[in-house]
Amino acid sequence: MKDSKSNDNVKNEKTTYQFNHSLLLISLIAMAIISTTYFWMDEREDFFEFFWLVVLTIWYAWAITSLLFVFLKRKIGYLLAGIIAWTTVGFWMFDNFHVVFDISIIASKPDLIITLKNFIGVVIAGLAIFASHNLFHKSRFQ
Repeated sequence: MKDSKSNDNVKNEKTTYQFNHSLLLISLIAMAIISTTYFWMDEREDFFEFFWLVVLTIWYAWAITSLLFVFLKRKIGYLLAGIIAWTTVGFWMFDNFHVVFDISIIASKPDLIITLKNFIGVVIAGLAIFASHNLFHKSRFQ
């Protein structure tokens, strides 16, 4: 066994750090764009109430903060991005709760366009979860 040469430095990683970093940045920006559509595509008046405006303001502040730290390649940015992505997946899935159970939890029932937008958003947020998880574990310091 001593004579066999093995390269211990070779890692069996499926995705690179740069791929995950680019994927996370793109998915966070796409999530912000999709979230903005609630104010010009959604015809439900529920999202113009004070509570939802505060929630959206907090969401945007969190997204901008995580984007800033992700741009700086800090581990805290990957953690914040993962948390906001999981939260966004939950929100969009609860908004589409009516598809399976014929009852709306968050607000009144959305129309078909908003329902499709929510499902597309879930996929994009899922990519953000994937990338943030990989980046959090790939980054050693920072």
